[in-house]
Amino acid sequence: MATKRISLLAILIAASLCLGIKSRPKSNLLPNKPIGVLVSPKELLEIKEKANKGIEPYHTNLDEFLMFIDDLIKESEQWEPLPEEVKVVGRSSSHPIQLSSTGGKLVYGLAIAWHLTGDESYAQKARDLILDLSSTYNYQNAEEKRFDWGAQGILNLARGGTPYIYAADLLEGWEQWTVKDKLTYQVWLRDVMYSKVAWASRYRKNNWGVAGSFSAALIAYYLMDHPDWKLEEISPKYRSLSPKEAFAAHNALQIGRQKTTDDWKLDAKVNLWGILPNGAIPEEIRRGDDPIDGDYLPSEGSGTHYTMTYIEHLTAHAEFLRRLGDHSIYDNIEKDGSGSLRKAYHFVINNPKGAHCFTSNRINALYMAYNYYKDPEMLRSLKDCGPGNISGQRLALFGRLTHPIL
Repeated sequence: MATKRISLLAILIAASLCLGIKSRPKSNLLPNKPIGVLVSPKELLEIKEKANKGIEPYHTNLDEFLMFIDDLIKESEQWEPLPEEVKVVGRSSSHPIQLSSTGGKLVYGLAIAWHLTGDESYAQKARDLILDLSSTYNYQNAEEKRFDWGAQGILNLARGGTPYIYAADLLEGWEQWTVKDKLTYQVWLRDVMYSKVAWASRYRKNNWGVAGSFSAALIAYYLMDHPDWKLEEISPKYRSLSPKEAFAAHNALQIGRQKTTDDWKLDAKVNLWGILPNGAIPEEIRRGDDPIDGDYLPSEGSGTHYTMTYIEHLTAHAEFLRRLGDHSIYDNIEKDGSGSLRKAYHFVINNPKGAHCFTSNRINALYMAYNYYKDPEMLRSLKDCGPGNISGQRLALFGRLTHPIL
């Protein structure tokens, strides 16, 4: 197995070199140091310094975070090795575990832990996990004879695979994260992951699409130092885009997905879609028993939880763009009041007919959103319903650690 992995990596890198890739040319968008997709090294240093001085909540958050990561490292020692050809069994979000929410938290958490402690063993394990992922392919449903668009592996890549990019960004500048390592990972992102998550971005209206647009845009950003590369999309129609073009396209698709107009129905399963003027998200509410056109969520059922998941995914994309000086997702609102992330939060947490606390993992997204909006109702909900766990759900990870309320 090890020989096969090495051979595949060598072939991928050689293919890239044949395309004329000699070095990493500078880009106006991508600096030669990590920006921090959701948190920067500078911010992590500030968290570390405050925690070491015993300042709260930094001290408690850091202790809880490191305990979580160390426990997860021990747990990961029992995981089955990641197969080279991935076939998702039972259409499961937890298989393979390296692409589950748990796997994403581990690799990203390791990169954060390295910055917070200086212990290179964390960085080394993050590097190993990233390179292990970089030798995989396929991602079809195990029950099918071939890969099919709509396969569970697409969602697993968009949600569980995206935090690997967060981690790789934070490893930038570490001498053991070499030019060859980064190129190996970038080639894999280009040739294996991009087309799959781009499909979800182009086609899906629900949380699959939100995760897909964020993932595709982030991949494009991470490949900006190869402006001559082409990112190929296979379905729903063939496209070949430069990283810059793909970055713009998938950010625009994310904004479009929030619209309620006929031209942005995409694959919506009900007769209302997008984020409605009152903040409701029909494509997620339909997953439960509550009415999709109601003015609140009567139950704590699937529709409520899927709504929170959609919001969590969208918040991660908003936070990433914010760090590039782009507030378009956070500030988005149509003339009729639809399309607003802020209103989607309020529909859940600040609804006079029936409000809900974000669950203990999804509430990490609310920390990030409050950090931007400084919204008093968000603060009230955090205080009434928090603190939540330290890790987060799938994409807006470790928000309590990185965006603490003071």
